[in-house]
Amino acid sequence: MKQKRMGTIKALLAVSGAALISGFTSQASAQGATPYYAGKQVKVLVGFSPGGGTDLFGRLMADGLQRHLPGKPVVMVQNMPGAGSVVASNFFSQRAPRDGTTLLIGTGQLLLRIVLALDGAKTRPDDLEPLIASPMGRIAIARTSLGVSDPKKLLNPPEPLIVGVPEVIATLDTVLGLKVLDVKFRAVMGYPGKNDTRIALERGEVNLDGQATPVYHASVMPMIRDGIAHPLFAQGLMDGDKLVADPAAPNVPTVGEVYRTMYGKEPAGQAWEAYKASVRAFGNGGKILMAHPDIPQPAMRELQQTVEAMTKDADFLKASEAQLEGYSFTVGQKLRDGVSAVSKTDPATIKFLQDFLSAEFNMKFN
Repeated sequence: MKQKRMGTIKALLAVSGAALISGFTSQASAQGATPYYAGKQVKVLVGFSPGGGTDLFGRLMADGLQRHLPGKPVVMVQNMPGAGSVVASNFFSQRAPRDGTTLLIGTGQLLLRIVLALDGAKTRPDDLEPLIASPMGRIAIARTSLGVSDPKKLLNPPEPLIVGVPEVIATLDTVLGLKVLDVKFRAVMGYPGKNDTRIALERGEVNLDGQATPVYHASVMPMIRDGIAHPLFAQGLMDGDKLVADPAAPNVPTVGEVYRTMYGKEPAGQAWEAYKASVRAFGNGGKILMAHPDIPQPAMRELQQTVEAMTKDADFLKASEAQLEGYSFTVGQKLRDGVSAVSKTDPATIKFLQDFLSAEFNMKFN
């Protein structure tokens, strides 16, 4: 009898031990393996110099990644300026390791350069996997002394229309908007940056300019209050195939609205299709954090989960307000569909833009 009790006790102990081991195993499984990014260093490439809007967006993204990436890797920004971020994107797609430790802050303007096959751009659309983006609006402005507060006067202005241009893709919203409106203008090239064209307008060197909405609110509004300038048209954003008002400047008419005022009908034609395709790229695309699609799946999964967590982090969103200027973040399938739509721009539209930029601004394409 005693031996029978001892056998029962041993059996119970064996079962308990097995259950205990099983419990430890289940707990380890629930906790998951070591995060992919644990112990790693992540570089966020920014194709512009420190201090600009894209650089600030990159630092915002680096902060969000630092807070939320599993494994708490070190995240740092690396500035690699040149050719409107083509230098950085070429490095990213051609030379950077494809292990998820190098990310790129792209822009809608970069997407357009790639789609147009700008000379020197080696990155392809399928080298880029968008993770999180913020739209960016732009507003064209005119000097009050030009006397075109009534858009119809653009067809016969009191003096020639002159636009300051640092690099035409950076000003495409303005020059292509003027092309849609079918008005004659002259571009003055060679300005170092958009800040310089704004100052040139303030000084009267040019009488038309275009600025991103955050800059418009911060630096152009004082000129408007002082009577030096007034808004001409807003770039707007694309909702499907429809151009809609800029949520950060709802009272400034879009190019489409100005066209209707000038001509009494809806805009149409190849210039209009090119304008919408461009806005889909640099308006809706704005600024984008990107990974290479060939990185390991655990890395991609953690990055996608991280950007979702960033959009739900109240502290991060609060810190983002100055950058977003009334816009919201886009992630997931909606973002991927938007970038995919840019990469699938109609060949006739691409040809129109290439011909326009080549003829008017001497740009070269591969």
